[in-house]
Amino acid sequence: MGMKTSAVWADGTFESNTAPLMGPLEDCARRAAELGYDALSLTVNRPGELDAAYVRRVLGEYGLTASGLATGRIYTVDGLGLGLGLADQERRQAAVDRMLSHAELCAQLGGAKLIVGAIRGWTRDAGGREAYEPLFRSSMESILARAEQLGIQVAFEAISRIDSDAYCSLSETAEFIRSFRSPALRLQVDSIHLHTNGETDFYQGLLKAGDLIGQVDISDVDRMAPDGRHFDFPLLIQALKETGFQDYLVFEFRANPPADAAKAGLDYIRALL
Repeated sequence: MGMKTSAVWADGTFESNTAPLMGPLEDCARRAAELGYDALSLTVNRPGELDAAYVRRVLGEYGLTASGLATGRIYTVDGLGLGLGLADQERRQAAVDRMLSHAELCAQLGGAKLIVGAIRGWTRDAGGREAYEPLFRSSMESILARAEQLGIQVAFEAISRIDSDAYCSLSETAEFIRSFRSPALRLQVDSIHLHTNGETDFYQGLLKAGDLIGQVDISDVDRMAPDGRHFDFPLLIQALKETGFQDYLVFEFRANPPADAAKAGLDYIRALL
């Protein structure tokens, strides 16, 4: 076995700079299969937006699986209303409930990963770091308990400081994950976040956190397709090989430019594998 590949998909009803494949699911699944992807990562706000049986059927027709559910739009769209670290108990619980619904959908999709990225919010959501940490941890405990019951993984992203001020660096995020001692909680790495955060020594960071890594997002500067001109993707892939990583590389960048970015990005990374 080797590393698997997945492309982020969005249905085209909203603007996105993270989905190289946009449009009707069947069209994008067909294109993903033609290009040689193994899976699609689905951008979803509300679980009711997706019919799990339909998605599994369409993906199955093209030999694909659902690698994960991106949940950032819960925070960025419903924004000030829902976040996992909010001081407001009612709104924080609403965010937890939404994530629990996503967890159920992940199970229905055959074990897609539940991604925790922007939904963590900012420490200011709770009035500061000291108040935020126990609230966010409590939310994560509820989500992980259900994930363990369902047999799915939760991918917790080491996120850009542009998107949050909570659990950004590889080391801090890995330490947080280890503190739960949960087999369901995995580390999600994103190349653009490493770049934005100035983590120039990501090689050593990845080796230290290697046993935790459950997903790696591939995105170049400004959410462009990877081409090796701005970020050291050869070093990233080398580090992942040394850790024995065999899970999903998720291609998360804008659909263009260049033309057919989904193909251009995959071709570049394939040459490194």
